[in-house]
Amino acid sequence: MKKENKFIIAVVIIAIIALTGVIFFTYKYPIYKANKDAESIEVGDNEELEATSLENIEQDIIHYDDEIGTLTIPDILLDNAPIRESVELTTLSETIGHFPSTSIYEGNVGLASHNSGSNGDFFKNLKNIKIGSEIYYQTNYGTKRYVVTTKKIINDEDWSYLGATEDNRITLITCVAGQKDKRLCVQAIESIDGMNYGQ
Repeated sequence: MKKENKFIIAVVIIAIIALTGVIFFTYKYPIYKANKDAESIEVGDNEELEATSLENIEQDIIHYDDEIGTLTIPDILLDNAPIRESVELTTLSETIGHFPSTSIYEGNVGLASHNSGSNGDFFKNLKNIKIGSEIYYQTNYGTKRYVVTTKKIINDEDWSYLGATEDNRITLITCVAGQKDKRLCVQAIESIDGMNYGQ
């Protein structure tokens, strides 16, 4: 009987030691390792931080539903239409919406609006825009003039036209009447004097 008790006690002690090791390596060791890794990181100088432009910082602090600018498209009689940060239905019922995943000023600016059925139907005449039409986008950063280069019907899940670009462009998206799964997409490139836009 004594041998069996000693054996059981030995097994229990080994199990407790093993369990303690498992708990340490599962919960405590990752914290210990993270602290050691953090101590080994060298702090560099501020040159990289200074290289970050003020414009990029300001773009990062635009809040949901803030008014960010206005849009004017003379050829479709759109004049100083307000633009807010968000493409939620509540925003689009009152203003043009800015896709938060796109640029505010430099790069590809993505905007959306209704074209019927609400007070926010700012893109009701977008279907009539022509290649070569001018678009004016005004923000606190300045005003950009764009010339329309693309007008096409896309699938409602095609987000490729809102991707980042090296050039400065504006992308306008609205619904297509009678086609719930389609969108009208208009893209315009920032105007540079003397450049031919395929007119």
